[in-house]
Amino acid sequence: MSCRDIGQIIRSLLYMTVLLAPLDAFLLYVPLVPAVLLAAFDRVRGRKLSAGPMKKYAAGFFACSALSVALSVDRAFSLFNWIFLPCMYAALYVLILSYLRTEKDERRLLTSLLAGLVCALAYGVFQFADIQNMSNTIAAQDWVDPERFPLLYRRMYSTLENPNLFAGYLLMMIGLFLPFGLTERRRDWKAGLWAVLALSALCLLLTYSRGAWVSLLAMAAVLAVLYDRRIWLLFLAVPPVLLLYHGQITERFLSLFSGEDTSILLRVALWDSTAAMIEDHPLFGVGWGAYFEAYPEYNYFIADPSVIIYHAHNMYLSMAAEVGLPGALFFFLLFFGHAALAVSLYKKARSGFRRAVGLGFALAAAAMAVYGVGDYVLFSRAVSFCFWTLAALAAACAAGEAREREKI
Repeated sequence: MSCRDIGQIIRSLLYMTVLLAPLDAFLLYVPLVPAVLLAAFDRVRGRKLSAGPMKKYAAGFFACSALSVALSVDRAFSLFNWIFLPCMYAALYVLILSYLRTEKDERRLLTSLLAGLVCALAYGVFQFADIQNMSNTIAAQDWVDPERFPLLYRRMYSTLENPNLFAGYLLMMIGLFLPFGLTERRRDWKAGLWAVLALSALCLLLTYSRGAWVSLLAMAAVLAVLYDRRIWLLFLAVPPVLLLYHGQITERFLSLFSGEDTSILLRVALWDSTAAMIEDHPLFGVGWGAYFEAYPEYNYFIADPSVIIYHAHNMYLSMAAEVGLPGALFFFLLFFGHAALAVSLYKKARSGFRRAVGLGFALAAAAMAVYGVGDYVLFSRAVSFCFWTLAALAAACAAGEAREREKI
C-alpha cells in the first residue's frame, strides 16, 4: 500500500470520526482507532507527523496531567480516562494537522462537521416533539427546578445527553458556520447555511441554557469587533424582547439575576468547594477525571451522598482542580493560543475559505471561554472532540497558508 493510499484512507476515517463525534461518543472510536494505527504504521515508514504550532504547551499539559494521573486518588480510573480522552483528542488533532494538506481536504472536513450538525439538529427536533417522553426525562434528570419554573417541561438535548452539552456544541457550530453564512456568494449555499444557522439558534434557545445565551451574546460582541461594528445594533433588540415577551425563555434568562435559583446557588457552593480542593492540591491536582471522587471530602452543600458531582461547573476551576495550576496554565495557553492563531488567520489569510475558518474558530472559542465560567462542557467527550477538531482545522488552515507563502 502506497503512502498516498494510506493518507486517503486516514482522511476518510477522519471525516467519519468528525461526523460521528456529536452523534455517538463511543461509536466515533470505530473510525478513529484504525486511523491512529494506520498513522503509526505510516510514521514507521517515514511519514512525518505534525504536532502543531503549540506543541510546547501541549507537552507541558500532558506532562502535568500524566503526573496528576500518577498521584490520583484513583490511578486506574484516571489512567483509563486519560488515555481515551485527552490522548485521543491529541491524536485526532495531530492526524487532522498532518493529513489535511490542501484546501480541498479542509473543505471536506468542514462538510463532515456540517453533516454531523444537521443530523444532531434533526434528531433534536424529533425528540423535542415527543412531549411526554421529554417531560419524563426532564423530571428524571432533574434539569429544571419545578418550583421555580413550573411551566418548563421540555429542554432540547438531542444526542449530547444533556441540554447544557448540546448548547455548548451548538455554540461552537454557530460560531464556525456564521462567517460562511456572511461571506458565501452562491445564493443556494448561502440560503442553506442560513437555514441551518437559524435552526441551530432556535435549538440553542430550546436548550434553555442561560449560560449559552449569554455566551451567544459574547460571540456577537466578538463578531462586532472583528467583522462589522454594526452588529452592536443587535444588542438594542434585547431589552424590548425581554420587556414584551414573557414566556419561559425570558423567565429563564431573568432568573440569572434573581439570586434565588437553585442551580446558581449550587454552582457557587461547588466553586467554593473546588477552590478549597485546589488549595490542598495546587501542583498536580486530585487526578485527571477524578474530581467526582475527591469532591465528597469537600462537600458541604449537597445533603444526598448518592448525588455524584463530576466537575465544578466551571472550566477554569475544574481544570485546575484535576491537573493542578501548572497543568491548567498549559491547557489555557493551548485554548487561548489557538484562539489567537485563528484571529491571525482571519486577518492574514489569502484564501476566503481559510479566513472564514479563522473567524469561525475565534467566535467558537470566545463563546466557549465565556460559557466555561458557568459550566464545563469540555468535560464531555463529544464536545471536546468537536472543539479540538475545530482547533486542528484552524491550525491546518494556518499551516496551509504558510506553505503557499513559501511557494511564492
